[in-house]
Amino acid sequence: MLRRPSRAAALRVGAVIVVLVTAGLVASDLAALHRRARDFGPERAALIARRDLRIGTTIEPADVRVRRVYTSQLPPGVVSDARAAIGRVVSVPVLRGAFVADRNLAPRRRTGFDGAIPAGMRALRIVVSDAVRPRVGAAVDVLASFETSAYDATISTDAAIPSAAIPSSGAANVVAHGVLVLAIDTASSASGAPARGVTLLVTPREARELVYAATHAIVTLALVPPEDAR
Repeated sequence: MLRRPSRAAALRVGAVIVVLVTAGLVASDLAALHRRARDFGPERAALIARRDLRIGTTIEPADVRVRRVYTSQLPPGVVSDARAAIGRVVSVPVLRGAFVADRNLAPRRRTGFDGAIPAGMRALRIVVSDAVRPRVGAAVDVLASFETSAYDATISTDAAIPSAAIPSSGAANVVAHGVLVLAIDTASSASGAPARGVTLLVTPREARELVYAATHAIVTLALVPPEDAR
């Protein structure tokens, strides 16, 4: 007469099945992790911005942190050691949570505004009255409004005057488009009206045209959206 399997034997068989299934799942997961590691490459240290780093910012320890990231997910030139960034000036802005690359930072020998100015650009300070007060890091258009007498005198001058600075009759000219604000300071105008100094990051041509406009016109600022920033 055949005996029915005991309850203990059934439990042992079930336990063996569970162990085998679990081992298979673990082995499958380990194989998937190994494939992922091969696909993504080894992990390495990468420097991350803890906050938005504006142009001209000198990196401090609280501004950055190090995180382990797969090599394949890193853009080229990412800084791996915080010591290589601390004390250097930001020349290309970095958003919070983004990688800090060497190209975002000026050489260590450059400090302050000297470190914030990329090659081929200029930092120019202008004085404006009755204009918006932009924050440092904002983008602005610079407009020049010429009086009629100034317009007539300009038309009669020679070709040495920058073409974009020559005013259109009855209209204000935009002499710099979407330029970055590097600094804001208090200033005094010739008329005694409230004024402020605004330091802008501009091209050499814009610098010449802004200086001309500042001496021949009323200069003001218009904030532009980030999408219009150059």
